[in-house]
Amino acid sequence: MAKYFDVHPENPQPRTIGTVVDSIRSGALVAYPTDSCYALGCQLGNRDGIARIRTIRNLDDRHH
Repeated sequence: MAKYFDVHPENPQPRTIGTVVDSIRSGALVAYPTDSCYALGCQLGNRDGIARIRTIRNLDDRHH
């Protein structure tokens, strides 16, 4: 299930940040804005998350 979190760039709410951190630590994927588009991410070392990102982006396991 997708969840949307609006984080204020100058005054982020600690409770919202904590919820996002807990989700990432629990294995969730995140989509976050960059200068030109959105990027996908997960917790460092989360092999299941990396596999899900590769599936979503239609990449093979040789792609970084």
